[in-house]
Amino acid sequence: MNKNNKKGFTLAELLIVVAIIGVLVAISIPIFTSQLEKSRDAVSVANMRSAYAEVMTCVLAGSDGQSTVTFTPKATGDKVAGTYAVTVAIKSQSANTWSGLAGELPFTAPDDPGTAGNKTLTFTVDANGGITTVALS
Repeated sequence: MNKNNKKGFTLAELLIVVAIIGVLVAISIPIFTSQLEKSRDAVSVANMRSAYAEVMTCVLAGSDGQSTVTFTPKATGDKVAGTYAVTVAIKSQSANTWSGLAGELPFTAPDDPGTAGNKTLTFTVDANGGITTVALS
């Protein structure tokens, strides 16, 4: 058998390849986690935008709520002024600033989403149909 006939990889070469793969995985996990949280925030913001559209439909139509909107009028009996509550799914996992996406909302988003799950988004509307406060509980 010829000693100069070397086929295959040496142990050192295989260890280097495994080390490179390990470094790449170590770099990619935090990036993946960050992107996953951004996508959860995007879903949460989209759900809040949808709830806002639903409430504004009720306000403009002068209705006292749809099947998913609970309307509590002010004591004056105004058909518009009062609080509108909508259940929304919040996917964010931790308190944050909605990954900077909250600036796209037509209202000021609540600062702390808390934990993920179904939450009640409450809009307080004045007699002119304007949003005065928004709360997430």
